Amino acid sequence: MAKLARRTLLAVLLLLALGFAGLMRFDHLSSRPVELSEFSWFNKVEIYTAYVLMNALGAPLYPEIAKEASLMLLPSSKGKEMTFESDFFLKSEFIQDKLDNYSGPVRLAWPPDSYVLGNPENRVALALNTGTLHMEDGKAKVSVPCTWPKQSLVNLGLPGLLDIRVQEGLFWVLEQEGWIHPYTAVWETDLPVK
Repeated sequence: MAKLARRTLLAVLLLLALGFAGLMRFDHLSSRPVELSEFSWFNKVEIYTAYVLMNALGAPLYPEIAKEASLMLLPSSKGKEMTFESDFFLKSEFIQDKLDNYSGPVRLAWPPDSYVLGNPENRVALALNTGTLHMEDGKAKVSVPCTWPKQSLVNLGLPGLLDIRVQEGLFWVLEQEGWIHPYTAVWETDLPVK
């Protein structure tokens, strides 16, 4: 039993060390200008690996954005519109305010502090930011362009404890190279009867 405990501890320590080294490397890549010429083939493999790991490891906390981003790995997604039924976004106060004051389609943009780990809006904000909210026939729909901006720095983590900055432009590089594929995700659900 003691041997198993030591192996488990060693495996956890190794994963933590690799994770920390990966974050440091990702931070280094994020400091470069976001231009295709700035990144070698090996750098793109590093970014792609980080992208896959980020989605796999983030899925338990952020299943919707992990689903959106993971589907970008499939060439068959390119240019399509994919519809998902889920009411996860109805729990958001930000969304509820938009629904209560709805007069037409609304472009969604959360304030920067919404992305911080622990903020009750972060799960919805990560998945639906830049989307457009529509209401029709008793349904709420959010159309989200699943594409990466060239210049966008997102701060994740815990303020004062763990500062994780993600330069989304690194994923834009992969998109430009055809390693990931843009599409539109549509999240929809029936609105509760009031």
